[in-house]
Amino acid sequence: MAVAKGVASPVFVPPTVPEFYEITRSAYLAARAEAARIATGKRIKVRVEALKPTHIGLTQYKLPTGDQTFTLKTNTAIFPYGILNRDSSFDYMKWWEGNKTRYIGDWFTLPVYYFAEFKQGAYKGNLENYAFRGDETFTFNCHSTTTPTPTTVDAWLLAFVVIPETMAETAVTQ
Repeated sequence: MAVAKGVASPVFVPPTVPEFYEITRSAYLAARAEAARIATGKRIKVRVEALKPTHIGLTQYKLPTGDQTFTLKTNTAIFPYGILNRDSSFDYMKWWEGNKTRYIGDWFTLPVYYFAEFKQGAYKGNLENYAFRGDETFTFNCHSTTTPTPTTVDAWLLAFVVIPETMAETAVTQ
């Protein structure tokens, strides 16, 4: 099966490759465009931040295993673009729109664990499929090869969050 020219492979690139920064910039510009759209339409001040645990109701930079469903608050958005993986048992992440309504795809995250000292990668697939805006719901599942499955993996989602300034440092999810 041939891959069409110009179509990105669903793999990750490390920070040692210029494409990492192109992908990161593209996600940031998409987040800024969404922030501008919200600011203009709602007449509120909006900012773009890097995803922090507080944004999705967590307390540490570790992703929970199993299904995690999030509904974004109004006037917020999240633009995932990569993964930080310090866990050799974290092999993939499944994504869905809604509460497992429409399957989006898998992120095979184990290779990122082997990206030298950085252990982070930017996803080369269609990131628009993974962009979620206010009042939308999405689900992801982080899988671990360790048995019994731990409650978290030592990994973090690289993403930009669009959030009203009045909600800075708070959850963007309900």
